[in-house]
Amino acid sequence: MGKDKKRIALLSNITADLLAGKLRRKYEVYIPDGYDAWIQEVLNPSSGLYAERPDAVILLLDGTEAREWKSAEEGAEKTGVWKQTLSRLAEEMGSVPVFVSTLDLRENRIRALSERGYAGLLENEWYQHISELAESRGNIFLFDFADLVRDMGRRQFYSDKMWYMGGMPYSRDGLNALSSEIDSLLSSAFCPRKKVIVLDLDNTLWGGVIGEDGLDGIVLSNHKEGQRYYDFQRQLLEMKKRGILLAINSKNNPEDAEEVLEHHPFMLLSSDDFVIRKVNWNSKARNLKEMISVLNITEGGFIFIDDNPMERETVKGECPEVTVPEFPADSSLLSEYAENIWKLYLRPLRVLGEDWHKTRMYRSEMERQQIRKESLNLDDYIHRLEMRADIHRMRPEEVDRVVQLCGKTNQFNLTTVRYTKAEIEEMSRQPDHIIYTVHTADKYGDNGLVSVIVLQLEEEAVHAESFLMSCRVMGRKLEDIILGHLVRAFEGRERFTGEYIPTAKNAPVKDLYGRLGFMCISDENGHRKYELLMKEKTLPLPDVYKEVRFEA
Repeated sequence: MGKDKKRIALLSNITADLLAGKLRRKYEVYIPDGYDAWIQEVLNPSSGLYAERPDAVILLLDGTEAREWKSAEEGAEKTGVWKQTLSRLAEEMGSVPVFVSTLDLRENRIRALSERGYAGLLENEWYQHISELAESRGNIFLFDFADLVRDMGRRQFYSDKMWYMGGMPYSRDGLNALSSEIDSLLSSAFCPRKKVIVLDLDNTLWGGVIGEDGLDGIVLSNHKEGQRYYDFQRQLLEMKKRGILLAINSKNNPEDAEEVLEHHPFMLLSSDDFVIRKVNWNSKARNLKEMISVLNITEGGFIFIDDNPMERETVKGECPEVTVPEFPADSSLLSEYAENIWKLYLRPLRVLGEDWHKTRMYRSEMERQQIRKESLNLDDYIHRLEMRADIHRMRPEEVDRVVQLCGKTNQFNLTTVRYTKAEIEEMSRQPDHIIYTVHTADKYGDNGLVSVIVLQLEEEAVHAESFLMSCRVMGRKLEDIILGHLVRAFEGRERFTGEYIPTAKNAPVKDLYGRLGFMCISDENGHRKYELLMKEKTLPLPDVYKEVRFEA
């Protein structure tokens, strides 16, 4: 198996060999030996589950066995054991993501009309238990297996023949759908998510051509034919609320497009919902490249949606890293199309508070860029922004954002160490580690938590184990201010040390320590180690920010 494959553990109360076989095309898969052995696997601290040290765990609980339960009490007792075991699993896995299936209980239907079933009650109780556990523990995520079954239909999803022959209750179609859904869940954990959806307008956000049909002639309403576009916009709006940026790339007259955006009664998306709009007669690939430059997001972070196959092919050729999904020939499939794009490319494990304001944050950044063009020099630019910085030790409520930044920051990242939530929490309790966080703001708004510094305290030295910063605040002397304050905070020690470990993306910071006056003491294939002798030299503090607060 490939060395770069992620390791997953597949726990289940059914025989999962066929499912594991499908998943092994992309992952290293561990499954316990024996039928329904998952409980013993979780409770035994010496089991293969813990020895394997998986990167993620899938807990798939099938409800076929519910047909054998003789009463609601027996079902409650069985699911009660599952709840206790799940709680143990969540605790033992630490920060490793655990995807827990909802239940589709297939109870015995040989009963009188007056006899009450128990499946719905137990399914709801299990769902509630997962939800509560997910709120209290950051590593539990819901895998809506029951919804998957409902979408396909039980008769198509299950196969009694497969159940009787090998203890696997799913049909071939059901098995394929299940493996595809699990792969989608794992992609949310392991793969970088896209950031921007770039949208055409005519026959994409509405039916018809605004330049020819006029405001009253385009197809867009909350009923019948026009509702397909209305519902598509609603899905896009929900994505935007969860941190996805929307942009327009349309060959149109700007005033025609603006008329729809601002005055059509059934236009759910308004001008304010788009971080950038390119409505002109230029090549759409050219427009896309300008967006990439302005937003400072890599080409691979974009999705381009257009009904015109020629436009899609042109973008594929000129912007090869942009994702260009096929557009549905039947526009009644637009809602399903949006949902599939969300699952495949966009769905995150968790939405943080800062994600809700992404569009506003990026719009503010474009205003800052305009100020930059008008400024005489860098210091003048920073003064005009009226920058403020707050540097302090990490607070408990910041842990999730710190983990997120550590996981996705590439350009300004001196060592590119990817910390888990458990590792961050453990370091915050250790006396030989200090984690600092940095918040910035300016006259255009609050940038939020934008930088993390992990310091390791040694007997005579302070070592910067990790120093990273969001690319959206690069180039504003923030790194000079951070290190300047940290060096002063630990000036009683002999040395302040740091290192630069090269990656494919962090070249912008390869000379950071050298520029600030640190001495390079070793260089092995670009892996550089630096030190600053505190008694011989300190670092200058740029006097360009309106306010800097430092809490040692």
